[in-house]
Formats: sequence, structure tokens, C-alpha cells
Amino acid sequence: MTRDKDAESGATTQNPAGSVNSIAFGPGGETAQYVFVTPDMAAEFLSVNIDRNRNIKKSRISGYVRDIQTDNWILTGEAIKFDVNGRLIDGQNRCHAIVGAGKGAWALVVRGISEEALVVLDSGSARNTGDMLIVTGLAEKADAKDVGAIARLWVAWKSGDVRHAASNLGGSSQLTKTEMAEAVMGIANIEFAARHARLMYRYLRLPVSALGVAFLEFSALDVDDTAEFFNRIRDGIQNGPGDPFLTLARRVVNDLQAGASRRILPGQALFYLFRTWNAYRSDESLIKLQVGSPQAGFTPVPTPR
Repeated sequence: MTRDKDAESGATTQNPAGSVNSIAFGPGGETAQYVFVTPDMAAEFLSVNIDRNRNIKKSRISGYVRDIQTDNWILTGEAIKFDVNGRLIDGQNRCHAIVGAGKGAWALVVRGISEEALVVLDSGSARNTGDMLIVTGLAEKADAKDVGAIARLWVAWKSGDVRHAASNLGGSSQLTKTEMAEAVMGIANIEFAARHARLMYRYLRLPVSALGVAFLEFSALDVDDTAEFFNRIRDGIQNGPGDPFLTLARRVVNDLQAGASRRILPGQALFYLFRTWNAYRSDESLIKLQVGSPQAGFTPVPTPR
């Protein structure tokens, strides 16, 4: 049974279970249809799975298999999604479950999703920022978490939200997935900064986000001095009292030894790094890194020079 496509309700088609349902058409040519997905169909869907899709969730798949096999599968409106090139971009866990159950299940199937939609794509197992950066190709799996954290802190610093040593990234500093994608695309060498920061974390236990932002900011000023700065941290090169690198190392160790309640916040870490950088660049003796207090006021985070 068929009928001509209607601009609002779409067209009707015969589905694999034998009943009739309609195809809805979106403004960009997208289609949506409830389909009885057989194991063979699910396997075919998985054969065009996007290379950068999220890791499968074995525990979630196992639960889906049980639901399908016991006829407890419930339609939630979450869709199996394909992009404009016909690649599976969401719903791989449901497809694996149908294959594993050896039994079909109903699902909403949406086709023709645009590349732009990958940035804000959500599913039953919510995509976090790292998932979005991976699936859009903006970061490798090993770097995605750090790239996201660096981008978030970098945007907060540039927008003036990291004003003093006690600044933390609150709700006003959170980025939507679209904003995150724009930030990552707009920050040159952010993936290299993430890998460098993760390496430096072995030698200086400050948040990777702060180490990454410091690397980006310092590199924009002087590449050679940036290399020397981080090499001295890595190699533990210190020249006695007043040496900025000795003062930095001692302050971080003291903070961490004070206990978990003294977790070093990103704003505090930026203060330590930027203040040390400025002292290093100006051959200044640096005896203390004082963050201030709620009573006396917190020390402003200096601009790197």
C-alpha cells in the first residue's frame, strides 16, 4: 500500500512486520520512520557504522538484549540515525543488541542527518563533550577529554571569567556543544597542547587544562622561552631560593600535601603558572606564590608577558 508524499506527514510504506506506517520528511530532506529492525537489517546498519563513533557500551547492550528477548523492549523515541552519506552515527548499541538477541525490534530510524548536527547529537546514553569531539573528528580519542577541558578554560580566561587565584569554572563558564566545537576549531595546536599538558602533568601536578592553556598562551609570546620553561619543570632545574621554578614546585607540593580538600583549581593553577612565567621572563626573584584569602581578597591572575 502506498500513497503520494504529503509535505507534512510524508509517505506511507510497507514495513518488514507487515503493517503500514508513514515516512516524515524534514526541512533539509531528512526522513524519519518507525521500522521493525530485524537482525539482518541491524547487521547491515552496523556495516556502515561511522569510524569515529563512540565505544560500544557492553552493559547497555546486554540490557537491551534481555529486553528484546523477553518482549520488554519499549519504544522511547530515541532514533537510529544515519548521516547524509548513509553512515550510522547513532544507535550502534541498539543494533548490536538486536543482532545479539537474534530477534527483531521496533525502532525509529532517521536518515539524512547533516554534518552540523553531529556537534549537538544526543542519544539515550548521553554524548559528553569528549564523545562529540571524537565523532566530529575534532580530537582523537586519547586527547578528547583534555582538549575539551583546555578549550573550556581557555574560553573562560579569554572572556575574563578567570580573574583571580580562587576563580573556578562555574555554570557561566560551561559551553554548549556547538560553542565547544567552535572553540576547538578556533584554537590552533590545541591537540598538541593537550598531549604536551598530559606529559607535563607527570612532573607538575596541576590541572591538565591549566597546563594546556599556559602552553598555548606562552607559545604565542615566545616559542623558545616556552620550550625552556617547560623543560626546566620537566628536568627539575632549580637555582636555589628565589628561583621561580623552585617556588612553583614547592607551592604545588605543599598544596597537594595539605589534602584532598586543597584541590588545586584551574584559576589557581593559572595564577601559579602565569606568575612563574612572568618572573622567569623578567629574571625576577620569586619567593612566594600567595593566592590571598576571602578576607583580604584573592590575588589577580596576571597576564603572561
